Amino acid sequence: MMRLLVLAPFLALALAQVPIGVNLPEGTSLSLSAEEVLFDLTQSTYPPPSFPYTYAPTLPQGPLTLRLFTNLEGGFAVEVEATPLLAEGGAEIPPGQVEYRLNGGPWIPLGPKVVLLTGSGPTPGYQSYVLEFRLVLTGREVPGVYRGSLLFTLSRL
Repeated sequence: MMRLLVLAPFLALALAQVPIGVNLPEGTSLSLSAEEVLFDLTQSTYPPPSFPYTYAPTLPQGPLTLRLFTNLEGGFAVEVEATPLLAEGGAEIPPGQVEYRLNGGPWIPLGPKVVLLTGSGPTPGYQSYVLEFRLVLTGREVPGVYRGSLLFTLSRL
């Protein structure tokens, strides 16, 4: 009987081991709170009292929110590439006449390509930035409906 009591504590020490792993993919995300920026001057005071004159977008009303996330180590940059605003008849408004500012900073003309911001990752979740646009008219623009595009890119440095 004594022999059984001695073996019982050894049975309680049995262990099982199972390996566990995680495969976490590289990830980045960049989003804007609006799908379009529209300057409809038929809904504004035109012609203005004097030139140059700046117009806020009619759509969206108010600033956009730019959100980004990255789990990559090292530096990153958010760039925007702007095309000229073109009218059907060939008239053009250069991208530099559209200005932006980030988080209430100074107004900066969009060039063909501009670095909006830089940082380093990984980010501690989504980072949000306030992005505003305005259109600067000089008085030499011809009437028409102008279209262009903005391409935002988040890339490693």
